[in-house]
Parts: sequence; C-alpha cells; structure tokens
Amino acid sequence: MSAFQPYAGAYVDAQETCRWSCYATCPVYEVRTFDERLPAPPEGRKWVRRPQHGQTGPQVALLVDQLTSDFSQMLAQISRRAGAAEA
Repeated sequence: MSAFQPYAGAYVDAQETCRWSCYATCPVYEVRTFDERLPAPPEGRKWVRRPQHGQTGPQVALLVDQLTSDFSQMLAQISRRAGAAEA
C-alpha cells in the first residue's frame, strides 16, 4: 500500500465556504459531504463514498482518478464557514 499523503481544498455550497482535508493513499481532488446532489465528476475521475470510521456524522465523497482501485483514506474532515465565498 502507498504511503498516506495530505490533501486539502475548498468549495462553496449554499453560500458557505467549505474547507476539507484528508490523508489518502491516492490523489484526492475534492471532498464533499455525500448526498445525491454531487456534481458529475470530470472525465477521468470518479466519486467514491467512504464512511467515517469510529466517528459520527455524514459520509464523505472523495473525487479520485477513474482508474483508482486500491484506496484508503483517514482523517477526512469538512468544516463550514458561513459568509461570502473566497477567491
């Protein structure tokens, strides 16, 4: 298994800036709270859904390369911050 690497980013959802971070064994391009309204993945990528092991709260969806078959993530976190979207 590959070593865990840190990944982080942000997105805007319902006028809130959401920051995310995780450690994973493959490149992670985006993390969102899982729901049926996820945007379609760009060509060559796919959403994978992962439960939060040992934690309460929603499941997360992670955007990874389409060919990814061996995947492990840990410490995925999404935090919301109300207010205007950041550039």
